[in-house]
Amino acid sequence: MTPAIYLFGLFIPCILPFGAAQGTSGHAYPLFEYETRSLTKEGLEDLLAEAGVVDNASLFSFDDGVEASPGVSRPACKVFPGDAEWPSQSTWRTFDKLLGDALIETVPVAAPCYQNLGVYDAEKCAAVRDSFMNPCFHENDPTSIFWPLFQGRTCMVTDDPTSRNCTHGGFPVYAVNVSSVSQIQLAINFARNTNLRLVIKNTGHCYLGKSSGAGALSIWTHNLKNLEYYPDLEIPGYSGPAMKVGAGVTVREVYAEADKNDVSALGGICESVGYAGGYIAGGGHTPLSGLYGMAADHVMALEVVTADGHFITASPEENTDLYWALRGGGGSTFGVVTSLIIRPFFAPNHTLTSFHHLTAPLFTRLRTLHIPTTPTTTLHPSFYAAYNATWGSDIALNSAGRISVPGNRLLPRRNWLDPALFNATFAVLRRQVESGRSLMGYHQAPRRRAGVGAENAVNSAWREAVCFLILSGRREVGGGGPDGGPSVEEVRAASWDLRENEEGSEGGVLCDDGGGE
Repeated sequence: MTPAIYLFGLFIPCILPFGAAQGTSGHAYPLFEYETRSLTKEGLEDLLAEAGVVDNASLFSFDDGVEASPGVSRPACKVFPGDAEWPSQSTWRTFDKLLGDALIETVPVAAPCYQNLGVYDAEKCAAVRDSFMNPCFHENDPTSIFWPLFQGRTCMVTDDPTSRNCTHGGFPVYAVNVSSVSQIQLAINFARNTNLRLVIKNTGHCYLGKSSGAGALSIWTHNLKNLEYYPDLEIPGYSGPAMKVGAGVTVREVYAEADKNDVSALGGICESVGYAGGYIAGGGHTPLSGLYGMAADHVMALEVVTADGHFITASPEENTDLYWALRGGGGSTFGVVTSLIIRPFFAPNHTLTSFHHLTAPLFTRLRTLHIPTTPTTTLHPSFYAAYNATWGSDIALNSAGRISVPGNRLLPRRNWLDPALFNATFAVLRRQVESGRSLMGYHQAPRRRAGVGAENAVNSAWREAVCFLILSGRREVGGGGPDGGPSVEEVRAASWDLRENEEGSEGGVLCDDGGGE
C-alpha cells in the first residue's frame, strides 16, 4: 500500500477506484440477519393472530394505496400527547407486544438532575454533567441529540433540581429499539395509521436536529451495527471489493472496517455521524471529494422500508427513482434505510517528493505575503491513520452538547476565477471573522467524479463548490437561558443576524447549502 500524506489538516488522498457494486432482486450479496426478519401482508396477519390482537389490525396494516373517500382527507396536524386521538396505554402495550418488548417510554437524558419526573439522583446527575460533551453519551441514548437548541433546552443539566420542570420538549416520547426490519415496518405502519409524528435516530448528530420531534415516535437504529466487507463481490456489471453497511454504523466504524481490509471508504470528518442514514441522505461530503466526489455517488444499492411499510431494494435496476432520491435527497424523507452497499478504494498515490512539489507554490505565495509558516509534513500509511491523527482526535470537532446557531455555506468555483467575486468573497469572510463569528471550513470540490451512473439527488451546488464553510452566530452570553447560556431572545437574535446580516451574501458570493452532516 502506497502511503498517504497529511499536511496541516489537508489530506491529499491518492486512491485507485473500483467499479460499482449493486444489489439485485435476487440479492447477489446476502441480507443481514436482521433484514431477513421482515413482514409481508400475510406475515403481519399471522403475527396479529399469534399475539391475539386481530381486532387491532387496522393500527398496523400496510398502506394499500387506496385513496381516501371523496370529501375525506387525512388530518393536517399530527396527534400530540393529551389529544383525544392519542393512542391509549392499552394500545401502546399492544404495540410493544408485537415489537417483542422493544418499545421504550423515553426519559430526557438530564432527568436525574430534576425532581419533577421522579428519577432525581444526584450521583447520576453528576455523571450526566461529566458526559454531556461526549458524543458517545448522546449516541447511546435512545432519544438524546447533540445540540440542545433543537430539543428546546427544557431539560438541561442543572445544580438546582427545584428551579424548573424538566419536560420532553423536542424529544420523542416513545422509541423503538430496532433489532429487525419487521419492527421498523410495524413502527411506520403504527405511526401512519394513528397519525403520529415519526422520526428516525441513529446517533443524533445532525445540524438540523432531524432526529428530534416533540410528541413523536422514534425509530432508533443505533444497534444495527452490522458491517460486511466483500473482497470480490460478483454482481451484474461489477466484480471487486465492496462493503455492506448497517443502519446503526458510524463513520468511524466504516473507516476502521475499510482500513482493516487495506482499502478506504468515503466518509465525513466527524466520527459520530450515522453513515447509512443521514450522512448519505445529505449527500456525504468527504475529505476525499477532490478525487471521488460525494459519498452518495458511490452507493450502489440500498435496502429500505418505505412509507407504506414495505421492505424493498433500491438500486440501478430496481426502484430506480427511489435509488436516485435516497442518495442526497434529504434525511427522514423517503423511508428508513436498513443497509446500503458502497464501493471501497485502494489508497493513495503521492510520495513525499511529489507532495512537496505540489504544495511548494502555496508556501512560496505565503512567504511573499509575509505570512510566517512552518510546514510540517507527516507520512501516514493509510487514510484511517491520517484521520485518527487529526480530525478523529479533535475533541472540539467531535464534541456534543453545545449551544450554537450554525449556518452552512458553499462557495462556488467561480468565486475564485473572477477577480471581482474573489475580492467580494474575501471581504465577506473577513467581516464574518472580525464580527466575532466562528468559522470552520473544508476545501472540497466534489464535482461529478464517479463517472456514468452516479447521477443522484445531491444538491447541484455541491458540484460547483470548492469550499464548504460552517458559520456560527455570535454568542451573546446574557445568562438568561435555562442552562445559564443565551436566552431565547438572544438565540433568536443570533439566528436572525446569521441569516439576514451577512453583507455581500447575496448575488452568488455565498451559496447556502441548507444542510449538514
